[in-house]
Amino acid sequence: MTRQEKRNQKDLTKLERQRELQKYRSAAAGPKAERPPRSRLDTRTEDWDEMDPVVSERKHKGPAPITLVATATEEGLVTGIGPGVCRVYGKGVVSICRSMPGLAVGDRVRFELRCVREILPRRTTLSRPDPRNPKAKRVLAANVDIVVNVVSVSSPPLRPGLIDRYLAAIQRGGAKPLLCVNKIDLVQDPRELEVLNIYRDLGVPVVLCSAATGAGIPELIGALAGLTCVFTGHSGVGKSSVLNAICPSLALATREVGTVDKRGKHTTTSSSLHILANETKLIDTPGIRQFGLWEIGVDELRGYFQEFGAFALRCTYADCTHMGEPGCQVQEAARRGDIAPARLASYLRIRETLLE
Repeated sequence: MTRQEKRNQKDLTKLERQRELQKYRSAAAGPKAERPPRSRLDTRTEDWDEMDPVVSERKHKGPAPITLVATATEEGLVTGIGPGVCRVYGKGVVSICRSMPGLAVGDRVRFELRCVREILPRRTTLSRPDPRNPKAKRVLAANVDIVVNVVSVSSPPLRPGLIDRYLAAIQRGGAKPLLCVNKIDLVQDPRELEVLNIYRDLGVPVVLCSAATGAGIPELIGALAGLTCVFTGHSGVGKSSVLNAICPSLALATREVGTVDKRGKHTTTSSSLHILANETKLIDTPGIRQFGLWEIGVDELRGYFQEFGAFALRCTYADCTHMGEPGCQVQEAARRGDIAPARLASYLRIRETLLE
């Protein structure tokens, strides 16, 4: 037998086996049951009956209804912000929620499913340019009634220029200022406190206190009762220490000022809001060494030094910058002492930085 004949014989055997297997399967399945022909629903005939249950079901049958799980949107108060998340206080419960860009401690928000969906309109803000991106805005706190600018006289030294920057930013954001002078127990000469009269004359409340001894703390508590307040200021002035003196149960971390350079050290690394029993809300913020002004131009700056106003109206030039133009009555008032020379000096320094 040739090779081709062997190949043909093999193919024939394979085909016969397939036929035998098909017969076996057909026998095992049994005869097919005949199905009755399906009745057709002919909408063209005059026998269409809307009330017929079969017709009505076939006509109106649509996709299965979708069951929606209702989720309630809640309102809350942002009490802390971390990387990608935030703490939201609402209905007596603190929830950890997914954050959103631009959120600040003190914001009122709407949230659902542990995710912040909307920032509600803000009453007031305390803002500065972002240190990492000066073209971006950083809101330090929102919806506050009082901005407590904590300072010290000697450890670290008082910085009137920084106070003046804060006063401008506070006015810009719509809140009220309060100057809290901490560490008065370290003041050796009472004359060191005379510089504070500048701010008293401007109508800024000034509270002298000591977190270490408790002096002046009751007066500070009374000034803040029932209000939302943010504590801010230069590193090392004792913001967290003052908050601990107001409410010891907060137990906020504190650090000592350097003994050599008298510079403050950053202790608080992020803002946090604390609600006291009398509904006073206190916001602790990280200390800063520089404070830029957001959305305040050189022309607008003059308006935040309100004591210049009456004298500026008598300047020779209507657009006088008070930087030494002939006939500048603001400069003259500073020389006479009618305007604090330190305030004029702060104005000129701030103006220079805004021009840079």
